[in-house]
Amino acid sequence: MTIAERIRLYRQQKNLSQAEHAEISDVNNKSLSRYELDTSIPPADALKAIADALGVSTDSLLSDDNIAIKDKELLKRFQAIQDMDNEDKVMIVKFLDLAIRDAKTKKAYA
Repeated sequence: MTIAERIRLYRQQKNLSQAEHAEISDVNNKSLSRYELDTSIPPADALKAIADALGVSTDSLLSDDNIAIKDKELLKRFQAIQDMDNEDKVMIVKFLDLAIRDAKTKKAYA
């Protein structure tokens, strides 16, 4: 996925129009359009403003390692988990593993 695709994806996940995103990020609307069309690459300051307006890191816009979570409620929960201490994260991962295992078992025997 390109930077352009990631900018567009995150903007759409926030339910923002390009004009709204341009206003919030204080980036020229035409420039933002070119970034999303992949006809221009945003400079560092614009990339930072775009990321801040979308509530994501610049790394998430630059890196192809990210998986987009479309379920907004699930995404909020995962973001909250990121802010927890390691001991709490370990406990939550164990619960998630149990729930995933149970769901797979139910599906296999359905």
